[in-house]
Amino acid sequence: MSRTTLFEYRAWPSQEMPHIEALHHLFGLGVSEIRTDTYIFSPTRPSWLIVLHGATACEILQKTGEDGPLSAWVVLTHSEYPLRRSLVRALQGAFPMAQLPQRILVPGDVISWLDREAVTFTVSKRTVQFQREGCVAEFTEIDAHGRRAQTFSLTSKRQDIVLDALAMLPTPRLPNLDYGAWLQRLRRNTPARQPVVSYPGKLILGTAQVAY
Repeated sequence: MSRTTLFEYRAWPSQEMPHIEALHHLFGLGVSEIRTDTYIFSPTRPSWLIVLHGATACEILQKTGEDGPLSAWVVLTHSEYPLRRSLVRALQGAFPMAQLPQRILVPGDVISWLDREAVTFTVSKRTVQFQREGCVAEFTEIDAHGRRAQTFSLTSKRQDIVLDALAMLPTPRLPNLDYGAWLQRLRRNTPARQPVVSYPGKLILGTAQVAY
């Protein structure tokens, strides 16, 4: 079965940059969400990004390369809990020493059985998502590994749609840096491409409000 490729541009602007406001003007109203995700990295599957989306689902993405300023991804498998057997087998292959159970009912069944080779990050997110003409734009304030940052992304099944949206954003053109690469930089205690900044306690974009 063929898998759909997703093209993504993700950047990490500092607070004074105009990119987030520009997203609002380009895409209109957004839908807000607050949740905590867990990102898991396997040394045997370096191109994989394993994500536990809150307490609802697990997803495995594979980065297939870089295409200009964009990253190319495919969704290998996705399942709500209890996880489908195909996803459990994929996790067992990624962590052969972990002795993961045959049935995974909740996220804790994954996390509690991971071996010491696994690298995990708990990421608290406050997200506003927009959609426009086949492109999904997302702005997120995150707290991960003791660091706070702002990030935004443009994603579509069509490369040209992402590039067109990217061309409408103000300068400077920020480097493309995906979640996995940014988190791994935190682990190595090296600075990300853009400075990690603090942000105000409330952000309002259109009618979508994120407060904490």
